[in-house]
Amino acid sequence: MPFHITGGKQPETDDSTTSFDELDGDRKQICLVDPAPDGGALIMPSSMEVGRPILPDHVPTKLERVNCSIKTRPLLDFNRWRGITLVPQAFKDILEELEPNTHQFFPMDYFEGADKIGEGYLFIFCKRLDTLHDTACWPERDARGFIPRPPRSKEAKVVFSKEKIAGHHAWVDKFARGRRISDEFAERLQALNLTGLNYNPMQIA
Repeated sequence: MPFHITGGKQPETDDSTTSFDELDGDRKQICLVDPAPDGGALIMPSSMEVGRPILPDHVPTKLERVNCSIKTRPLLDFNRWRGITLVPQAFKDILEELEPNTHQFFPMDYFEGADKIGEGYLFIFCKRLDTLHDTACWPERDARGFIPRPPRSKEAKVVFSKEKIAGHHAWVDKFARGRRISDEFAERLQALNLTGLNYNPMQIA
């Protein structure tokens, strides 16, 4: 089954431990290599989580942890900056093995004041796919491919296709946005007991 992943929090708490400010770069000028529409959810030129690569210009290389002290809250393996996932070397190594030369990893140093407290990568998903099941979702997918808003007080049933997911390990679905990874990738990450990454299983048919 696929998993939706979120980074920067421990599963047993809702307390974020990863508030960062950039020390260089210019996040307001970061943009996609190709923002052309593809029939899926709206693609904004400045978005970094739509499954498209970004231009390396203006991407920061240094982040400062600002909301707590490393002495009271240890740095997690997975963190977040401006809503984007920060990943450790192990994540990069496994995904590069599964999907070589596909995604973007921008090296990042983490600081607390003048002290370097860790390092990782700003991770950009570079696969944008339609992996929803064509007939198992409810309400039924419309002519464009989206799942319509369900009747009031009802919850949509989002089901992914086993056939469409086959061979993919990290992607953004263009009709149901979110950070998705394969069960094989998730299993290998979970075996390492890395901190700060939460796995939410998704339905599959």
